Amino acid sequence: MKLRTNVWLHHGLLVPAICAALSSEAWAAETGDRWGPLLEIGRFTNLLLVAAVLVYVGRKPLASFFASRSQAIREQLMEAQKARLEAEARLNEINLRMSSLDDELRQMRAAAEIEAREEHERLVASADREAEKILERARLEIEGLTRAAQLELKAHVAELSVQLAEGKIRDGMTVEDERRLFARFVDRVGGRE
Repeated sequence: MKLRTNVWLHHGLLVPAICAALSSEAWAAETGDRWGPLLEIGRFTNLLLVAAVLVYVGRKPLASFFASRSQAIREQLMEAQKARLEAEARLNEINLRMSSLDDELRQMRAAAEIEAREEHERLVASADREAEKILERARLEIEGLTRAAQLELKAHVAELSVQLAEGKIRDGMTVEDERRLFARFVDRVGGRE
């Protein structure tokens, strides 16, 4: 209710002030320049009166506007401050993660180097074992081939010895020796002996 009264009061003062300003301007235009410096003083007084009325009428709305605007600016500043603090906290967290990331990368690189060395050693050991197995198989195969060659050589030597002995016996055998051998063979087959 008080607000309505103030609004009507402000409008009640505003309208006559505007009318007075307009009427004095119109009256001065009709009369010409006969008032001289009083006309200028009147105009200045009218301007002051209109300005005073405007200030009086607009004081509370402007004050509330500026107060609400100031409050909004304060709230925005507080939100900006809060956002800045959150951003700084995030930046610190990211910097901390980045510094720990460097440590993690160093650790991963060291672990990878150790693993690579161990894998190299395992591969070398595996290759050595495979080489030893291949050498052992080759040695066993060579030994088997050597035995087979020795047996073959012995058989060949025995065959050659038999052939040589047979040749010597034939060469040294006479007809009389052949008959005696043949008779002995027949006796054995016949079961006389």
